[in-house]
Amino acid sequence: MIDIYHESLAKYADGDRHIFTAKFLRPDDCKGIFTELTVDNEDNVVVKQIALHMTKAFKDLNLEEGDVIQFESIVKKNTRDEYTVERPTRAEKISSADNSDSKVHVIGNDWDWFEK
Repeated sequence: MIDIYHESLAKYADGDRHIFTAKFLRPDDCKGIFTELTVDNEDNVVVKQIALHMTKAFKDLNLEEGDVIQFESIVKKNTRDEYTVERPTRAEKISSADNSDSKVHVIGNDWDWFEK
């Protein structure tokens, strides 16, 4: 079952700031899609995917797909009774995306075809 209301964040909705870690997936309009959200350096993933507002704290990091970030934020319940992460601060990039794939794939080794 998919947790679309992020009910697993309910126990963190105490008004205190918590440390979150997430992997950036992609930008989406004025929000960013993040995956593998964890709280307070726990090993278990609390939310598999969440959309967060791309605030100045996130925009300044120049995020690329696969970047892992850490930030402080609070959990609040919105008007639709969904739990969400709000007001992120102190965002920092923990690790950069693995850019080993240049998206250029070579088929065969006939690079000297133009010399023949």
